Parts: sequence; C-alpha cells; structure tokens
Amino acid sequence: MRSRLVLTGEWVAGAAAAATLAGFGLRLRSSAGFSDDYWLWISVTALVYGPPGAFLIRRGRTVLGRLFVAVSASAATGALAAEYAATAAVLGWPGHLTVLWLSVWSWLPAYAIVAAVVPYWLPSGERPVGVFRPLMYTGCVAVVTGSAAWALLPWEHSDDPALAESGLVNPLGVAGAEALLPVSLILIAVAALGGLASLGVRLRRAEGDRRGQLAWVATGMAGTLLLLAAAQAVPARGSGVLLAASAVPLPVSVLAAIQRYRLWDMEIVLRRGLVWSLMSAEIAVCYTVVVALLGDLLGRTVGAPLVAAAVVAVSVAPFNRLLQRGVRRLLYGDAADPYDALGRLGATLETAAAPAEALQRLAGDVARILRVPAVWVLVLDGPQSRHGDDLGADPVRVPLVHAGEAVGELLLTRPRAGEFRPAEARLLHVLARQAGATAHAARLASDLDRSRRALVAARAEERRRLRRDLHDHLGPSLSAVQLQLETVRDLVTTDPAGAGELADRCAAWLAGAVSDVRRIVDGLGPSALDDLGLAEALRAQAAAFDRPGLAVRLRLPEQGLPPLPAATEAAALRIVGEALANTARHARASGCDIDVALSPDALHFTVRDDGVGMAGSGPGWRAGVGLESMTEAAAQLDGKCEILAPVDGGTEIRVRLPRVEV
Repeated sequence: MRSRLVLTGEWVAGAAAAATLAGFGLRLRSSAGFSDDYWLWISVTALVYGPPGAFLIRRGRTVLGRLFVAVSASAATGALAAEYAATAAVLGWPGHLTVLWLSVWSWLPAYAIVAAVVPYWLPSGERPVGVFRPLMYTGCVAVVTGSAAWALLPWEHSDDPALAESGLVNPLGVAGAEALLPVSLILIAVAALGGLASLGVRLRRAEGDRRGQLAWVATGMAGTLLLLAAAQAVPARGSGVLLAASAVPLPVSVLAAIQRYRLWDMEIVLRRGLVWSLMSAEIAVCYTVVVALLGDLLGRTVGAPLVAAAVVAVSVAPFNRLLQRGVRRLLYGDAADPYDALGRLGATLETAAAPAEALQRLAGDVARILRVPAVWVLVLDGPQSRHGDDLGADPVRVPLVHAGEAVGELLLTRPRAGEFRPAEARLLHVLARQAGATAHAARLASDLDRSRRALVAARAEERRRLRRDLHDHLGPSLSAVQLQLETVRDLVTTDPAGAGELADRCAAWLAGAVSDVRRIVDGLGPSALDDLGLAEALRAQAAAFDRPGLAVRLRLPEQGLPPLPAATEAAALRIVGEALANTARHARASGCDIDVALSPDALHFTVRDDGVGMAGSGPGWRAGVGLESMTEAAAQLDGKCEILAPVDGGTEIRVRLPRVEV
C-alpha cells in the first residue's frame, strides 16, 4: 500500500510538471482566447509544489505530501486547461467547451489549499490539535465550497470580461451559484488567519531547532498570504503577477529551514528541483527569445523554431553543469566540492611562516569551509588554536591522528541540525587528516622549542651551581690556605713549632679543597662510569640497594658491555638508579631483577620487581617525578622507556637506548 501511494505521488507530480510545460508550449503558439493573466501563477505553483510533495510522501509525511501534490495537480490542470481552451477556440480543436469549464474552477483548490489548509500541517506534517483542528476543517470546506461555486457559476456572471461577454454558457451552470463566492472567500480568510495563528502559537511554545523551523515557515506563509490578499485588491492584469509572486515565499522559507535546520531532509529533492526548474526556465526563455528575434526573418512556424531548438540543444549541457555547481554551492557550501576546499586549505597552510601560524590558519579555514562559528584545534602536549570563543554545550569532537598516533583533537560547534550532512561529514574527516599532519608539525615544533628552553635552563642552572660551589666553597678554602702559607713563611725562622702547626692546618684545608674539587667533578657526571665502566658501575649500584629483605639480581651479557657513548651510559645508570630507588622506597618488594642485553643498534635493559605494583599507591595514583625523569632521560636520546604492570604483579620498566651519539 505504501509503495503504491509513493508511486502515485511521483506520477501525479511528474504529470503536473508535464502538463505545465505542455500548457506553456501551447501559450507560445497563441495567446488569444480565454487564457487569463493567472497562467504565470498557476504554472509556477505547479512546478514548485510537485517535487517536494512526492518526496514528502516517500518520507512518510503523507498528509502534507498529498496536500503539496494536490496543489501542484490543481495548478497544472488549470494551466493546461486554460491554454488548451484558448488554442482550441482558434484552431477548432475538440472538447473546447468542456476544457474551458475545467479551466474556470480547477485552479481554485491550489489557491485555497495553500492559504487555508497547508499552514496547519507545517512544518512537520503533524495533525493540528485543539481549536485549530476545526479551523483546519473549515479550510477544507472552503476548498470544496469555492471549487463548487466556480464550477457552477453562470459564465455571464464571471469576473473575466472575455468569458462573460463571449456568449458561451456554462454547461453545469446553476442560477444563484455566485452567492457561494463570498461565502467561500470568508471561509478561506477565516481558515487562513487560523493557520497563521496556529503557526504563531506553536512558534511561541517551541524551542531549539523546532523554533527555528517554525520561524522560517511562518514567515514564508505570512508572505504568501499577504501576496494572495494583495492580488485580490488590484486590477485583474496586475493580480497575475502578484499571484505568481505568492508562490515564492513559502518554498523559499522552506529552503531556508532546510539550509539552516535540515527540515524534512529535503536537500536532495530541493537540489534536483531547483536545477530542473532553472533548466526549464532557461529552455523556455532561450526558445522564446530566439523565435521572437528571428521569427520575421526565418518564419515563425519552421525556420525560427528549428534555430531555437538548435540553440537550446547546444546550451543545455554547459548551462546544466553551471547550475549543478551553483545549486550545490548554495545548499552545501564548500562541501559541494571537497577537493577545491582541500586545495585552498593546502595553499593557505603553505604560506604560513611557522607551524603555530599554520595551526591558527587551519582553525579559521575549517570554520569557513564548514560554516560553523567556532573551531578549536587542541594538540596533545602542544599549542592550541582557537577560532571563535564559544563551542556550545556539546561540540563535535574529531580525533586528530598522524602516522597512527593520536596527536590532538578538533572541536567544532555542533550544527543547528544536530549533525553534519553526509557530504559535510566526509569533508570534515578529510580536513581532519590534513589537520592531523599540521598538528603533528606544530607539536614537533613545540617539543623542539621546549627542549631548547630546557637545555638553556639546564645550562644556566649548571653554571649557577658551578659558580656557587667555586665561590662559596673552593674559593674561600684556597684563600685561607694562601693567607696561612704567608704566615708560615714569616714564622718559619722565628717560631718553627708554630709554623709547623700552621702547615698541618693548611694541609687539612687543602685536603678539604681537594674534596670540593672531586665533589664538583662528580656533579658533572657519574665518576663511577669514568673509573669503573658501565658494567662495574651497575654492579656497584645494585650492591648499594641489596640488603636483607630486598635481593637485587643483575644479569649482564656473557660477552660483557663494550664502551658505549657517554650519554647512553649516563642515561642507563641514571634510569637503573631511579628504578631501584623507587623499588626500595615504594614497592615493598622482596626481589628485583635487572637484565641487560645488547643489539647491534641499541642497549636494552629491564628492571622488574615483585612488589605491589603501580596500583599500590591507591586510587588516583599517577606517575611521579622519578618515573617521568626516566622517560625523559630515554626520550632525550631518541630512546624509549615503558613502565608496565605485569599481570602477575609488580612493576616492570623496559628501556631501549641507541648505541650511537644523538
């Protein structure tokens, strides 16, 4: 049943469009007869309401879809019937009187449904409730009453002078039927005002996107009704233009609701409908202009129409491509052409002077491409780029990944519709890949800058320490020795015993100065490495922590450890010492194993204990300064330090340090 209804809606909408074009073709042949000035309005209405109506039926908005299709069918019937009657009156075609009768009243349902029934069902097709339901039924009665009044009206009482003075008689005319006309107009007016009130009440009560949808639709409906009312107050020939204009506000407002709030998910049918309508207009205008310009020269029956057909055939393809591109740009923005958007983004990033500037440009470009007010690019342990101040309560989050590693996150203001359209979502993920590379570059630049500052700070701290040690300890000691030696020189002839006592005191001070020198030297680097080498230094370190209750076991390669770069040996000794210190202080372990191995390009070692593990510090535990220092020591040499929690308990630290100078 559903598929039959959908098929019927599509067939009726297609037939209405075909009938409208056929009527337009007849009007090109001849404009004589009883074809009034309403043809433009009913033609536009037939083309505008049919495709959305069929789409709404397919999407389950059955009542609203049927109303739209009925409007299109009514207008198309009126358009074709009016033009056929006008042409048949001149050429003597059959059925002239019957089709003329049909043209007199068949347009009215379109007029009355749009004004008096459709407002109650907008924007979502939900049944009206409360006092608005009987008002909606009043609109339905107005449709029937008005159609009957025009169908039964004696033509001598028609407001169309050509029809009234033609001498033709309505085959179904009923005397006094003209009395129904003011009644039907009053019913239409009451129902139309009720429909506007319905939209206003629902607008006042609505929130969020629903409120935005109703605001746009109510504005369009009000514009339609105002133009319909104005058409009744102007002369007949001017009313045709106003009636045609009245077909525009409601579809335009629906377009705005679709664009901003994705009302009915009609982007596809709207895009195709716009392209189809504009193409039809281009063909009609092109054909008419060519025939008008060349008709006198080549003849209006054969020559000029052939040239016009040729011009139309040549212009259709390029004009269609132009329309497709323009309509897609209107509806989807940069999402209509993701390659162009990505190319412009790449060109913008190429001109950036530094990764931080590229990151800032990236946020602004993504915001412009996706048409959102705020975009933030957050880099892990790196800089941030913010375009716009407010992301909203629930922003869209897209992870930024480079070479399989998460490097940051892209945060965007959530669109009014709640989610991005499929085309926009695909473009967003393409942009996220570009953003991942940019974020990675900015992160590396930030890390490099941070490392540079750390080196500068470390060098300054080391110089300050050396200056303090030399000034506060070694300097005073040597100065004191100098003064005492001068005193010894003066006493050596007069008081040999005192001179010897002072000499002994100078020797003690010199021994202290030597100790200070050794302490300063030890501060510049582990002396055990210089004196013993890495293997013996590790043994000495393990022996220092080995005690009753904590057995430290060191296993070295059978071939021993060859000389390694000084930075590698220092980092290894530092990491092992920090790991043993953590085990002794926090692990409550009974044993700790240190395994050292060599590969052609790296030194590998693990430190594993059988203690309480990293969970031993309770909830909220996090890596302390010692664990972080081990990781940093390895990272400074392009190495790797992993801190693991084995399933059988304890803590395991795995380290890889390169064997080459970094």
